[in-house]
Amino acid sequence: MKIIYLAAGAGGFYCGACARDVALARGLIRRGHDCLMLPLYTPLETDGPDPSAGRVFYGGLAAYLEQKSGFFRRRWPLVDRLLDQPWLLRAVARRAIDTRPEDLGEMTVSVLRGAEGRQAKELQRLLEFLDSQGRPDVVNLSNAMLSAVAGPIKERFKVPVVSTLQGEEDFVNRLPEPHRAEAWRLLRRHAEKIDLFIAPSESYADEAAVMLGVPRARLRAVRPGVDTAVYRPAAEGSGSTGSPRPGRRIGCVSRCSPNKGTDLLCEAFAALEARQPGRTTLALAGQVGTADRAWYEALRDGLARRGLAERVEFCGELELAEKVAFLQGLDVFAQPSRFAERRGMAALEALACGVPIVVPRSGIFPEMVELTGGGVVVEPENAVALAEALGRVLDDPAERERMSRAARAGVEKYFSADIMTEATVAVYREIVLS
Repeated sequence: MKIIYLAAGAGGFYCGACARDVALARGLIRRGHDCLMLPLYTPLETDGPDPSAGRVFYGGLAAYLEQKSGFFRRRWPLVDRLLDQPWLLRAVARRAIDTRPEDLGEMTVSVLRGAEGRQAKELQRLLEFLDSQGRPDVVNLSNAMLSAVAGPIKERFKVPVVSTLQGEEDFVNRLPEPHRAEAWRLLRRHAEKIDLFIAPSESYADEAAVMLGVPRARLRAVRPGVDTAVYRPAAEGSGSTGSPRPGRRIGCVSRCSPNKGTDLLCEAFAALEARQPGRTTLALAGQVGTADRAWYEALRDGLARRGLAERVEFCGELELAEKVAFLQGLDVFAQPSRFAERRGMAALEALACGVPIVVPRSGIFPEMVELTGGGVVVEPENAVALAEALGRVLDDPAERERMSRAARAGVEKYFSADIMTEATVAVYREIVLS
């Protein structure tokens, strides 16, 4: 099957959406499908080899300049190629462009207007490139925010278009008015051109049908998946997930930000230390965005004032091997996100490594914990409840070992990249053969 996969980059940051999309593309290619993965906005940040094409469409820098100046809305081949260079987009995304929804209302609406927006040139360049690749069997958009291209692609190539859903409402609902209402209007209009939507869970499929104003029958649920050959318990080769260690190491791999609840985890850790001083370590790994830098530094200063600086490890960004080793060294993983996680890829990676998780009762987490038996859900945005749950897991080595084994087995049964790929191919075949 020939598949075009349009995947939105995350502005220089590693994110769960990119992780899921890349795992799927790799799985499709391994199964012999002709999958061309095209990044939009910025290059994809990936663990391991990048399966995407070497060029970027709708480059974030070009789209921004086109929003601001009519000069850049004209075709300037040399300028266009320069602005879409991956190295330049990575550099700008890391240092200059703030992608907070609160600041991107006008540009978001313009992109969603497609051929009527200020980024119409980018749409035309994408269509011209697709023309050169031959007619695909199906086109998959990585999220509904890309849906402005669905109608033009269907009209030009007469092929079905599928859109994965990744929690778009969190972004759109943070846009200022009147851009928020207009963005929802355009998303619902473009949804009429999407043949099928793929949601990461049945419950989210129910929500998304209402959100986008489409019949529930046009949504399919495909759980996210991780590569279980890469993410695995340290002692798996010996046939065991290992015996409980005497340490009490809590950790999280995530973007350090208020949305991800990094401060809530620090509060819970402080409560544990107050009860049993000197027994627990907190390890935090992940990126810190420019907009969150001052908040992050204040968080670190607050821990230092409470005498906890030596008990907290700030590990920064990790390469793939470093991340796997980091997860394998944890006794429990916690991610108290303030918004509903729709994929929960970091938590899935921890489970695959045999690490119990403590997560909020929101988004995909309840389903993840129920299916795997590898964790505990707690009341969202409640540091006290989080501390109590972490304490129970840490204080019971036998139960922690049971969760560890269940976590690994549950991921292999329900959340592996292989299962995700097969389920996605089934959706493609359904729509191609209909």
